[in-house]
Amino acid sequence: MDIKSLVAMTIIRSLGLMSLSVARGFGNFIGSLLILTRSRMYKVTKKNLALCFPDVSEVEREQLAQASLKQTGQTIAETGIAWAGTEKKFRRNEAKIQNVVNAHLFEKAMADGKGVLLLTMHLGNWEWITSYLPQRCDLLAMYKMAKMPGLEKAMLDARQASGIKLVAAGKEGVMTFTKHYQDRKACIIVPDQEPSEKSGVWADFFGVPALTPKFIHYLIQKNPEGTVINVYMKRVEGGFDLVFQEVEPDIYSEDLVTSATAMNRGFEACIKDDLSQYQWEYKRFKRNKERYYKGL
Repeated sequence: MDIKSLVAMTIIRSLGLMSLSVARGFGNFIGSLLILTRSRMYKVTKKNLALCFPDVSEVEREQLAQASLKQTGQTIAETGIAWAGTEKKFRRNEAKIQNVVNAHLFEKAMADGKGVLLLTMHLGNWEWITSYLPQRCDLLAMYKMAKMPGLEKAMLDARQASGIKLVAAGKEGVMTFTKHYQDRKACIIVPDQEPSEKSGVWADFFGVPALTPKFIHYLIQKNPEGTVINVYMKRVEGGFDLVFQEVEPDIYSEDLVTSATAMNRGFEACIKDDLSQYQWEYKRFKRNKERYYKGL
């Protein structure tokens, strides 16, 4: 393992030794540092909130920005626990799930046997999903390859111990992922980040034009009888709530823009459940012609 990967994994494993409450306290400290240092994450968060909520007062947006960065700090600090690495630890994590909201949506989709496409987002802590879903379906996830090979291998080993199957986002991975869904099985993907211009289509996200992945529309058309569900892990006192939400009906449209816009609207509804738990520090509108992040 290269030195950078070794350092990263040492930190992650150290975090994994913490209790959830201690990790969250440490996460709040991380978030406070990001705010006090006026970090790039703080500046991007402020910019995104100003773009998405122009009618909200500056004071309220500042409060939301600070709350969001502390939540992001908690997500970082919880990583070592979420990447449990053993069956015993994954069952410990599952016990931290306080409620499963709208479980009937997932249960019906599985009973129908026509395939289920789970769309999650950077809301709460999606990593915790591996403590619940892989035990209930043949779940395949697509992930973005890490820049550090050693870290990637350790990450894959830890995640796959939950029973989840993983494929890298690339030509081969896309083919495997698509076939899994066409075979009427369960897939999960995180499509709320900006793709390349070639791989994206412009669709509004909180009223701002954003490049949105075409891949979800492609998948749906490959298995039009399948069910698409939004899912996220909401941070609550003592643990998490696993929340399933219905997608906007237009996501099944044969028209690409209509489908992508509906997907983003569905994400907005989930994010509004707790605006502070969304990771607003992502440059979601980076390729927008207005160059919103210039100078940040």
